[in-house]
Formats: sequence, C-alpha cells, structure tokens
Amino acid sequence: MDLATYSTPTSSPSFFNNRDAIVGFFAMGVTLCIWAGFALSTRATESAHLEVVDVAFIRASVPALILCPFLWLRREKLLSLPKRYAATIALGGGAPFFALAAIGGGFTSATHVGALIAGTVPVTVALLMWAGLGQRPTTREASALLTITFGALLLIVASGASVSNLALGVGSLLIASLAWAAYTIGLRSSGLDPLTAGALVSVPSAVVLLPIIATGAVPTTLFTSPASELMSFILVQGIGVGLVASLTYASAIRLIGANKCAAIGAGAPALTSVLAWPILGEALSIPIFVAVGIICAGIWRANKS
Repeated sequence: MDLATYSTPTSSPSFFNNRDAIVGFFAMGVTLCIWAGFALSTRATESAHLEVVDVAFIRASVPALILCPFLWLRREKLLSLPKRYAATIALGGGAPFFALAAIGGGFTSATHVGALIAGTVPVTVALLMWAGLGQRPTTREASALLTITFGALLLIVASGASVSNLALGVGSLLIASLAWAAYTIGLRSSGLDPLTAGALVSVPSAVVLLPIIATGAVPTTLFTSPASELMSFILVQGIGVGLVASLTYASAIRLIGANKCAAIGAGAPALTSVLAWPILGEALSIPIFVAVGIICAGIWRANKS
C-alpha cells in the first residue's frame, strides 16, 4: 500500500516554497497541542463532577452552535456526499468517539489515551485501507506499523493496571482509534471544507445528546456542577477540541494529506506523557517512556516510508 498515493496532494513542492504546506503543517501543530489537552481533559473526566455524557455534549454543542449554519449553506454538497463518508465523519469524530476515549481513559491513563488513539492511527488507517480498498502495506511500511504495535503492547504491559481494567480501557481506546482512522479516511475522501466537516461532526452529536440529557434518560450533573469546572471543559473540549481542532485538523488533511497528519500526530503521545506528569500526577516510568518513544519512532518511520 502506498500511503503517499492515498494521502498527499498531487504535487509535492518544497515545504519552504509552498504556502499550503506551511499553513498545513502549522495547522497540524496546533492540532497536536490540542490533542494533548484532549487526552488530559478526557482522563480528568473520571475525577470531575460531570458525567461522560455531559462532557460529550459540551464537546459537541459548543461548535454546533457556531457551525450549524454551514450544514444549510453546504446542503447541496452534503446531499451529494456518499453516505459512508458522512457516517464515518459524524460517528468517527463525534460523540461515539469521545465516549470511547473517555471510557478508556477512565480505566487507564492520559498517556494511554494519547498513545493508543493518536499513536496507533497509522496502524488502524492501514488496516482499514487494507480491508476496504485491498491496499496492502509495503515491507518498509509494515515494519513501521509493527514498531508502533510493539510500542503499544509494551505500554500496555508497563502500565501495571489490573487485567480487567486493561481489557476495558485498552479495548475502548483501540476501538476509538479505529473510529478516528475511519474519520480521517472519510474526511480526506469527502473533499469537505473544514467548517462543513466540523459542522457534520458536531451538530448530529449535539442533536442526539440534547434530548437524552434533557429527559433524564442518562445520569447527568450538567446543571449542578461547579461553574469553574464547566468553564474548563467548555474551553478545552468545546472550543479547543470541538471547534478549533476540528477546523485545524480538517485543514491540515486537505493541505498536506492524511499520512503526514498521522505522522505529526506521533508527537501527541510524548507531549501528553510529559504534561500528564505535573498536571495529573501520573508516573512517567522508564518502561512507559521507552514505550512512548518506540511508538513515536514507529510513526516517524511510517511517514518516511
């Protein structure tokens, strides 16, 4: 499988001579920082007053309020969009993805959230493209993907968590990685502009979650949680992850391709691990450090393939 053929623009001019490339890499750099904040915030959900469904609603509703007009303005484009692309974008980047990430983070750590979602996306993208398009990885690409897989396995073993917690946590995070890979492929294939893609991710999730919360169908503390806690999740999950990262990631994929975006995402596990130490008090042991390093090296090698 030639990932470069799938994911990169048709022309490949020098980075420093191409404005689109500069903007694309900058957008992905912003996305990387927000992803680290996403992992930390998702892990913090476990100790917050808010329920997972509350944070999922915040993540969806804030950008939905801002971006919903684009669903109407781009309705002709959306109506002509193949249903499989619309579904993978809405589900893979929306509330189901966040719920899986939050559940996984509750049983593991912020480092696991960063490494087993963003870190394994090149593997899950390759698996989906192999299964869906029959595009097998080359020997060099396969070695890079195996490196990432080895690093992920080492991280799981080094965590020291109970078998039951690992099964639930790691399983949820790996399914979330598959969802995000489907979202990435669907986004690239759809040709949607960033604002429309962001609306397609956020509006359906907000529309589904609003009546669920309003009717009390699920436990919620959205209206009784401290204002300071609400504001922190609104800033990080709603504005940062739900709005800004949706736009910057979609822009980066459009400008530099899904493969390069996945490769730059290699920095997310390392950045998350470093920040989780002082912010959340998570241990950064040598085995965990080595495991994250192997994952990052594997993704870098995947980009060089």
